[in-house]
Amino acid sequence: MPNAALYRYDPTLNIAIEEKNPVKICQYSACPRRDTGYEGKKMKVCARCKHVRYCSKECQKADWTGHKRRGCRDFQYWNDYTGWMEQYRTIFTWAATEALRIHTTDDILHNILQIFATYSDRIPAPVGPIPSPFYILSSQVIPLDADPLTAMIATPKEREESRAIRANGGAGRAILSFQFIEDPLNLAKSTSFMRPFKIDFEDPLIPGYRHFDGWRSVLAGVVNGTISVLDIDRSIGYQSSNANVEQLHEDAKAEEEELALLARSVKDVCMSG
Repeated sequence: MPNAALYRYDPTLNIAIEEKNPVKICQYSACPRRDTGYEGKKMKVCARCKHVRYCSKECQKADWTGHKRRGCRDFQYWNDYTGWMEQYRTIFTWAATEALRIHTTDDILHNILQIFATYSDRIPAPVGPIPSPFYILSSQVIPLDADPLTAMIATPKEREESRAIRANGGAGRAILSFQFIEDPLNLAKSTSFMRPFKIDFEDPLIPGYRHFDGWRSVLAGVVNGTISVLDIDRSIGYQSSNANVEQLHEDAKAEEEELALLARSVKDVCMSG
């Protein structure tokens, strides 16, 4: 059986994505070898989850209590990309609504929502438990013709069907592009797997709708487990109060700080490896 840390599987597509150069970092934060690195050292994978590595049995034993508390789970033979996107369809639909400003512009006909994510086992332990197999790093809105890959997703047929939805009173078809990154700090050598996701907005546009500018941080916060979906239900809607929306802005700001902290943590781990 291939090592889960070396291969990513999608049961829907029946394909495997290989990670050619797995990062050698001992999971134990107090590992005495961190200052000298692990070049040439054979790493041992946790037999239960197969997602973290240790340089010795001593380090694995010392880290077991913390690793178990952080969510060591039985080994899963796949990463269900499609299932994950469907699981979070509600928040992705909300994010597309806000990012593409579907009720006040025709951006949905000209732009795409691009989302960068990495695998949860790539996130440093100090960040804490992560509720999903993927961790959102960032997101942005780019033109449909921004690059050949984007243009390939937004085919002439897709664009025509999007315009047809709008002609019938809806907003159009939102196209999301998910980029799954193996090593978020080394994109040049990282295995990146792309999956498109489409959402049809066929309901009538809402006059006077107020779009939410902090959608990026809220999207990341919900998927990464730092913002509750209930907070969005309470705070954003057609009858939202200013106080509730202000609270969601506070949550979004906190998530931005969390992502910045993550970036520093990943950098520190890599520099110490």
